[in-house]
Amino acid sequence: MKKYSYKNFAILFCALMLAIPLIGNAQSSSIIYGSSRNPLMNAVNPAFFPAHSRLYIALPNANIGFDSPLAYSSIFQYDSASNTTYINANNILDTLSTDGNIRLATNIHAVGLGLDFDRFFITASTQAKVDFGFALPSGLVTFLNEGNYGHTGDDYIELIDGDLISARAYAEAAIGFGIRLTDRFTIGARAKFLMGYLDLSNNGSSARLYTAEDYSSITGVANLDMNLTSILEKEDDGNGGYNYSINSYISKNTGVNFDLGIRYSTDFFELSASVIDLGPGIHWTDGIQRVVSKGGSHSFTFSGLDVSDILQGGEMDTTYLSQLMDSLSSLTEYELVDGGEDYWTTIPTKVNLGGMIHFTQGFSAGLHFHGEFSSMGNYTNTSALARINIRDWVEVVASASVLSNNGHIDWFNPGFGISLTPFRAFQVYAILDYISNFYLVDAKQINMTFGLNLFFGSSSSR
Repeated sequence: MKKYSYKNFAILFCALMLAIPLIGNAQSSSIIYGSSRNPLMNAVNPAFFPAHSRLYIALPNANIGFDSPLAYSSIFQYDSASNTTYINANNILDTLSTDGNIRLATNIHAVGLGLDFDRFFITASTQAKVDFGFALPSGLVTFLNEGNYGHTGDDYIELIDGDLISARAYAEAAIGFGIRLTDRFTIGARAKFLMGYLDLSNNGSSARLYTAEDYSSITGVANLDMNLTSILEKEDDGNGGYNYSINSYISKNTGVNFDLGIRYSTDFFELSASVIDLGPGIHWTDGIQRVVSKGGSHSFTFSGLDVSDILQGGEMDTTYLSQLMDSLSSLTEYELVDGGEDYWTTIPTKVNLGGMIHFTQGFSAGLHFHGEFSSMGNYTNTSALARINIRDWVEVVASASVLSNNGHIDWFNPGFGISLTPFRAFQVYAILDYISNFYLVDAKQINMTFGLNLFFGSSSSR
C-alpha cells in the first residue's frame, strides 16, 4: 500500500467535498413514479392524475437524502491493532479517479392543487428549489495520486476546468393541463414560470500546472472568473466594509420551462413517458457580479529553494520564505466586480420512461427509467417496481434500482413507500428510496420523503 503524509490533508478536503449530501428531490423517486395515489406523481409526469379523486390539495412535504461517491467507511478506516482511525487515501483516490462529481438538489413543495373534470384535468403548484453541482477535475485527482511526474512540457495538468461548480436557488410556479383523448390514452403538459434568486456559475475559471522538460521548474497559472448573481444588495457600512440586504423578494431574473407527458393504460398494462424541465431556463439580468482573480490572471514559477537566501550569517532569514508564501497565496486572491453581461442558465432536463403490468386489480409490477442530463454529468437509474393497493386506503410500492453516476454503477439500491388514505380523504405517506446500504457508515445514497395530502370527491378507478 502507498504511504501518504503531506497529501492527506488535500485528499481529505476533496473527499469531504464529495461527501456533501445530495438533498434528494422527491420528484425523481422511482417510488413516486410507480404510485397511483400520491399527487406528487403528477410532478414526474403531467399526464398522471391520482386515481379515485376529483380534487386534491398537496400540502407542504419534506424530503431529504444524499448521494455521494464516497461513504464514511470509504474515507475513514479503523486499525484495531493500533487503536487508531486513519484516512484511507488509496481508496479515496481510486474512487475519485472514476467518479469525482457530486450533486445537490432540494425543493420545498409549498402547495399543490389538482382538479379532475373526467375528460381533462388541471393542476397547479408552487415550489422553492436549490440545485448544486460540483465536478472534481480528473487532473487534480491525478496530481494528488501521481504528482507531476511524467507530465512535462505541453502535457500540463488541468487542476481546474470549466465545469468546476454550478449552484442556483429559484422559485417555480407551475400550471398543468391533461387531456384524456380516449379512455386509454392521456397526454399532459405543464408550463413553469421561474424566478431566480441566486446563481453561482463558472464563466471560464481555470488552473494549470506546467512542468519543465528537465523538471527544473514548475509553473502554476490560475484564472478565476465566475458569475455571482443574487437579490442581495451591497451597501457600504461606513467602516470600510459592506452590509448586504435583500433588495426585493420579486426577482427580475426570470425564465420559463415546460414538462410534457403521455400515458397509455388498459386493464392489463400501462406505458408512460415524460420530459421534465425542457426549455431555456433562467435569464439572469439583475444583480450580476463576477468573482475574478484580483488584478487578472496569476502565475507562479517554482525552481526550488536557494539555501543561501534562507540562511543569512548563520541565521534563518524569514523574508525570503514570506515572499515565497505571498507569491503562492496570490494565486487564490479574488475580488468582486459589479456588473456584467446578462446570461442564461439551464435547469437539467430529466427523462422518465415507465411500464406496468396489472396482474390483478390490486397488484401491479413493472420498470421505470429516470435520466438527468446536464453539463455537469449524466445520472440515470433503472428500477424494478411492485405496487399493492388495498381497498384504496393503503398503497405500498417497493423498488430495486440500479444507479449510474457518470458511468459509476451501484447495482442494488432498494426502496419502499407507503401511503395511507383513510376514507379516501386524508393521506399520509412516507418513502425511503435508493437505499445503498442499511448500515449507515457504508451508505452512499438514500432518499427520504414524507408529507400529507387532502382529497375531495370520488371518481371511478383508472
